[in-house]
Amino acid sequence: MKKEKYLIMRERRHMPSPVYWNIIYQTSLKTKELYNIVLSKGWFYFNLGSHKLIFLKSEWNKKGEYIASRLLKDKYFKKIENRVNLEKKKTKRFLREVESVNFSKLTFKELINLGNKIKDRCLNYDSANVLAWFLGADKFQEKIYNLLNIPKEDFLILITPKEKTAVSQLEYKLLKYTKLVKAKEKNLEKLSQELANDYGWIPFSIDGPKYWRKDYFLKEIKKNIKFIKKTDKKIKQIEKQEKENLLKRKEIIKKFKLNKKYLDLIKKAHIITLWTDERKKYTFQLYYWYSHILWELEKRYNISFKNLKYLFTEELINIEKDKDYLKKVSNKRIKKDFIVKGEKGEITIISDKDKNKILKELKEQSEETEIKGQVACNGLKKKYIGRVKIILSSKQENKLKKNEFLVATMTTPDYILLMKKAAGFITDEGGVTCHAAIVSREMNKPCIIGTKIATKALKDGDLVEVDAEKGIVRIIKRN
Repeated sequence: MKKEKYLIMRERRHMPSPVYWNIIYQTSLKTKELYNIVLSKGWFYFNLGSHKLIFLKSEWNKKGEYIASRLLKDKYFKKIENRVNLEKKKTKRFLREVESVNFSKLTFKELINLGNKIKDRCLNYDSANVLAWFLGADKFQEKIYNLLNIPKEDFLILITPKEKTAVSQLEYKLLKYTKLVKAKEKNLEKLSQELANDYGWIPFSIDGPKYWRKDYFLKEIKKNIKFIKKTDKKIKQIEKQEKENLLKRKEIIKKFKLNKKYLDLIKKAHIITLWTDERKKYTFQLYYWYSHILWELEKRYNISFKNLKYLFTEELINIEKDKDYLKKVSNKRIKKDFIVKGEKGEITIISDKDKNKILKELKEQSEETEIKGQVACNGLKKKYIGRVKIILSSKQENKLKKNEFLVATMTTPDYILLMKKAAGFITDEGGVTCHAAIVSREMNKPCIIGTKIATKALKDGDLVEVDAEKGIVRIIKRN
């Protein structure tokens, strides 16, 4: 088989803008200034409402190794951590300011300027934290695992942060708030608004349009009140699981006599993992407000939201003068596939000749037959048998039946309802600190990550055996 040249790091159903912002910070000098290294180039392949994020495999591995090695050093890690915390504070402040904006009263110029500010804030935040977990985290985990020299199952327990992911925080708070409202200790309206402020972003992702408002949480709490006994039972289960996990962690530390040096490395891994979850929290909100810019432009200039999503942020300034031309440009992009290249923080659409060359290479290197990945969680046993469903968007909630395996390129917080229904998770992407890995351990469901080809090799309804010990998915019967 031909040696792989390219690495498909992500494949999802999203329109070009603002997702293309990713290859700006991944190749920008601002990111290089902080990390001492940056990817030389990256590509986004857009086709019929979906995208693939592509990098050079040799560069990805080499630079991922560099970042992982540097993260082991306290001075380098502290520099990254300080910048992340600074950008987080700035982003929180910026989001508070945007919440008070009346978009309908902004002039065209003010709308465009705000759109650019949202983009810049997103890029500044991402340039601080993403390369650490996106490029270096998996190799960083490997280095810690090799240094600790303990069983993989114990390592996965240690490497999982005590802090819950946003979706697990929400699940627990909803249950606790239900009890408080039932006991008339807290106000239903106020608690629902608090949840909307903290977690309303979860289903929005990049394109939206769903965003959980106060009314959503009002309904959820009222629904829980009707089944208060089940609510109490779930709270006890969660708290019991937390205590057990904490006890297991302490036992492992004691058993292998892990000293401060190793515990500090584990803490670093926890911090990086939390950055991945926090990143979604802040960028999903930024994407939400960016969508407000597009919705307002749609109303004023009779150019559809979808067309606007196929225009780059830099092109929006021309809507007043060249609306008809931009409609033609965006319609062409909607109908015909194209590749955007990012290099030195700048983007360009490459020629059809160069596009076809990359696509040909990708096709030649995708002829693998074995579905093998990394075990993120064993679940309750070593092997499972069940049917699979390929899920490329959180909007496909009704497609997945209870106890089927969810197969995705990767999961994000907006997948939570699907993940609750699933028997387990199989993903193309990810490492032991990715979203699917962390949530699988919180739910104690089997999870095989980083298969590269699961969404291509498997078909809806295939009956499979999931070996949660070796990380292999075997097809028993084709649908």
